[in-house]
Amino acid sequence: MNTDYIYWTFTAAAQCVSTFVALLLTGYALVLSQIEAARENDDSLQEIHAALRKSYHARLTGLAWLTALAVGLSLLVVWINRSNEPTPGPLLWLAGAMDGVAMVAGLAFVVAIIDPDKYQKAAERALEARAGAAGAADERPGVPAAEFFRAFRRLERQLRELLRRQDSDNADETALRGASLRRLADALLQAEAIGDELYADLSELARYRNLLFHGDIKLSDATMIERVRALQARVRSLAAPSAPRRLDPL
Repeated sequence: MNTDYIYWTFTAAAQCVSTFVALLLTGYALVLSQIEAARENDDSLQEIHAALRKSYHARLTGLAWLTALAVGLSLLVVWINRSNEPTPGPLLWLAGAMDGVAMVAGLAFVVAIIDPDKYQKAAERALEARAGAAGAADERPGVPAAEFFRAFRRLERQLRELLRRQDSDNADETALRGASLRRLADALLQAEAIGDELYADLSELARYRNLLFHGDIKLSDATMIERVRALQARVRSLAAPSAPRRLDPL
């Protein structure tokens, strides 16, 4: 193979791969800012946003190392290439293959970050990971997700009513109606109406609800329905007129 052809081909390849990845990172920064803006407008996307950032970081790490290897091999080909002794064929093939793989991996990443179903897929993966971490202790079949959401909405109403009782003079009805369970739990914790244990249980339930909703899952874990009902009973006991107000220890 002509040594000038090798020189210009792999010099251009190194430049093209590095430029392509630089443009890809710029696009990723723009997409990430849009995802962050969506999360600020809808706090139910918090878990999805965290899962996407983790997934994208892992893929970008692999892509960065792959790009460095591809560019390094291309520059090595150029450095070894001599007018009287061309670069060995196996190294040419290896460098060319790595350049191609780096480009394909970059394109695959672009397709992933602009996928309109990325929220749903991220939620599904997070639920699968959660189920795997929980193990197979509960062999009962799932229940319709609609049943879980009905119980969840009843729990939200109970929390709103409890918050009204804690601060009836300053309660903003419009804000209360639009507040998510996580924000209601935050407000109740600040008002010392609930303890840390109940707050943690409510936060975990909110995370599960968000994954179930954005993942468009049709079945819910039977244990999560039971947890919602148990939390409803605990909140009812706090809202009962005869129940003493529960305060965190100083």
